[in-house]
Amino acid sequence: MDCSPDVLPRASRASPWVDPPPKFSIFKSSATLPESAEIVVIGGGFSGVSVAYHILNSYPGINVVLLEAGQICSGATGRNGGHLRPDYYTYTEAAVKRFGEEDAIRLSNFERQNFEALSDLIEKEKINCEFDKNGQAWRVFLSEDEFQDDLRNLALMRDIGGNVEDVHVYQRDEARRITGIAGCYGAIASPASPISPTKLVSHLLEACMLSGLHLQTNTRVLNITNNVLSGSSSPSFKDPADDFIEIDQSLLRMSPSRKSFLYKLHTSNGAILANKVVHATNAYLDTLLSVSPHIASNICSDNLNVLVTPTRGHVCEVRLAGGRTKLSMDPSYNITNMNFNRGGDYLIQRPNGNLVFGGGRRFGKGLGYESFNTLTTAESEIDAAVDLHLRSFLTQSLGFDTGRYLRPLDCGNNDKPKSQFSEKIDLIREWTGIMGFSVDEYPLVGKVPSFVDESHEYCISGFTGHGMPRIFLAAKWLAQSILLDDRDYQYDQEYHSSAEMTQSFVSRKVERQVDMPFCFVMNEQRLKNMMELVKTKE
Repeated sequence: MDCSPDVLPRASRASPWVDPPPKFSIFKSSATLPESAEIVVIGGGFSGVSVAYHILNSYPGINVVLLEAGQICSGATGRNGGHLRPDYYTYTEAAVKRFGEEDAIRLSNFERQNFEALSDLIEKEKINCEFDKNGQAWRVFLSEDEFQDDLRNLALMRDIGGNVEDVHVYQRDEARRITGIAGCYGAIASPASPISPTKLVSHLLEACMLSGLHLQTNTRVLNITNNVLSGSSSPSFKDPADDFIEIDQSLLRMSPSRKSFLYKLHTSNGAILANKVVHATNAYLDTLLSVSPHIASNICSDNLNVLVTPTRGHVCEVRLAGGRTKLSMDPSYNITNMNFNRGGDYLIQRPNGNLVFGGGRRFGKGLGYESFNTLTTAESEIDAAVDLHLRSFLTQSLGFDTGRYLRPLDCGNNDKPKSQFSEKIDLIREWTGIMGFSVDEYPLVGKVPSFVDESHEYCISGFTGHGMPRIFLAAKWLAQSILLDDRDYQYDQEYHSSAEMTQSFVSRKVERQVDMPFCFVMNEQRLKNMMELVKTKE
């Protein structure tokens, strides 16, 4: 079954994360595609590279090919707001109602563990990615109702046994003193950090390359053919000698060497065969899944963007030239991140002092959805209303300029609104990026169900604007699922009698170490629920 792309990302204004371009941004391991691979990962952002990293870390030397349509981190990873801000509690009431107390706690713990895993990795491997291990994110409340909602969710997470010991509440007067924001009603602080996503990904990618990853940038996957359904070839896994012929005892693994493959990926640079395909395409998940036409047919929709909707976000970087220069007015508080308006606006301070500020999607046309459903808006365009909000919010609401306020002029109908900052704020750059919002608001991670045959497609997508605090461990869980849930990779249990080898490979290298929230896991029941949810929304 073929599925051709409906929407694809396009080149846009450069964020600071890709200026200059990251390492390996246009790298090709060879001039042409290899004929085949055991695993093909589609997508060269944080998700795709993390999956490849965890697979190769657990199973060194396995034949993995990563295909990226553009440059490395040219999608959402290279266009985000530079946040690594775990959310420990804001969803508690909704999560308890939908999934129960246990999974609400699991979701909170997962984001904490993801943050700690990245913090440990960055410190251990000395990754220079603007990470601050002592940083804090402050949710600053500009209305009393919003403050009370958060206090209620925080109290509930504490009552059901969640770990919120390092989450601190500041009442109005103290919050105003520390933040310098006169209009705030309170604040809640928790561990977080700014981060350069591309520097982190570049480090992971280099480790992958050293472990044998084959990388092909500027290689767009056009469609995927199931070889079984098309009759191209018939995979056979009965004879272990056919599947595993290259033995490397020093690494305690075998590299599958197959005579036939389940999938054929047709790309802009030729075709490649694969036994397993990982879709790490975030906003564009629906465009290549072999099950997508069935989903669209089931819900009677011509729109292939069903499970995940491409959604545009706006971000800018500014330099403070006068007045206050720190997020905290009190030097004893290390405020590195802020967010406002129920997370709709977000702010970090980079080590060079510049502020990266994003949000305002609620002011945009169709909340960022509409234009992409009609294919009329590219990533390179700036929404005038969102632009005006970003430019005025820093001065009028947060008081980062003691001089005169922004003077809004005629916005016009073009993509460059005629507005300016006051003389003490210098706009360095402004960019957009496409987030992937899933229909049920949670990421889709796991083996993709098939209504026709056994699937060997996997996905890690739809992070709904909150990927950095979730992707790394979600990718580890997915990598472990691919390696442990498939008998092909447990060769030493079946074909070798050495207890020492079995223990070393299975327990030390690929054991399950991630307590994945159930609401993230892709399975047949969730897919059916999502299709029903789409029907109610259309």
